[in-house]
Amino acid sequence: MGRLFSLLAVIAVLMVFVAGGSIYWLSAAMVAQAREDEAAAVAKAVASSLSEQIDLFSRALDKMALDPEVVNAVTGVDPVLLAAVAANLEKHFPDALKIRLLLPGSGELDEQSVPRMGFADLDMVRETFTANQLPAIQGGKGPDRHLAMTSRIMQHDKAVGVILASLNYDFIGKSLQAAAIKDGYIELMQEKSVLGVSGDKNDTGQREIAQAPVTNTDWKINYHYNTGSGLGKSTLIVIFIIVPGLISILAFFVVHRKLSNLLTQDLGSIIKAVKDMMTHKAPGSYPVNLSEMNAVISTLVQFKRFLDRCEDFKLDATLVSEDDFELDYFLLGADLDFKEHFSKKDHNSELPADIENAFKKNRQKLKKPSGRK
Repeated sequence: MGRLFSLLAVIAVLMVFVAGGSIYWLSAAMVAQAREDEAAAVAKAVASSLSEQIDLFSRALDKMALDPEVVNAVTGVDPVLLAAVAANLEKHFPDALKIRLLLPGSGELDEQSVPRMGFADLDMVRETFTANQLPAIQGGKGPDRHLAMTSRIMQHDKAVGVILASLNYDFIGKSLQAAAIKDGYIELMQEKSVLGVSGDKNDTGQREIAQAPVTNTDWKINYHYNTGSGLGKSTLIVIFIIVPGLISILAFFVVHRKLSNLLTQDLGSIIKAVKDMMTHKAPGSYPVNLSEMNAVISTLVQFKRFLDRCEDFKLDATLVSEDDFELDYFLLGADLDFKEHFSKKDHNSELPADIENAFKKNRQKLKKPSGRK
């Protein structure tokens, strides 16, 4: 029985581990997909926010480029007037750090104003005369770093000048921080340069990247989201799988011990019944814990009564086989032809006269149970 319970315990524990592992694998796949969808949605939301801000700046510059005062200042080729109009435009553009009106062929750098105009700004202005340019972060770290945006000043379908706006880029950090990133970090990239970061970059967990482009720029959002469950969570999941297995082992052990004790007690009662039968003692009380053992006790008691009857009739009980004699009929006093059952062809024997006479004398005491033949 110990081997049987051990085998059942091993099978139960394996089933618990397989079920727990399968559930963990399915849930991990679902969680990974949910995290991927969430990361993509967050990256797109941040990219959309930045794109709307850039579009707002671009439309404001385009309106300035259509202002007749701006067109007249550019076509008049008056440096003083250009500076005055540019200063006036700065007042109407809250996020503007510096606005410059540049003419075709301009090649001089402005290093007097802050932020200074560098070679990247100058190249951007030259290319704007032929095609609209995408906004870009220019300048090194410090006060010269700015968001550069340009807009062509047109007259009679000809580019007569360019507005170069050096804008404050603090909105980038605000948009990234508004995403409230957890278990990962998000960064804004301009080619290989990082323009802004939000979140915990020091997290060493396994990561995937969700990307989203920022419309009307050459920027892109990289969302590094955590795909691993972490050591603490993994340990907790393993505990949740192992604990039910240990509980199953404990349950099998307790049941085995309890059943063993019950069987030991019941076998003691059976052995006592057998001992009483062998020593010709009167049947007593044989309590058992398992109801299945009642049939064994009942059979032994009936057999004891059968032996007593055989002794009363001075019969050899070994002559009566299961096929020859219905034990329960005899013990209950059934009206049977005892001689017929005892003298079948297999035995070829006759009952002794005294036994036959004894049976006939007591036959009147036997009563046939109802429904039995």
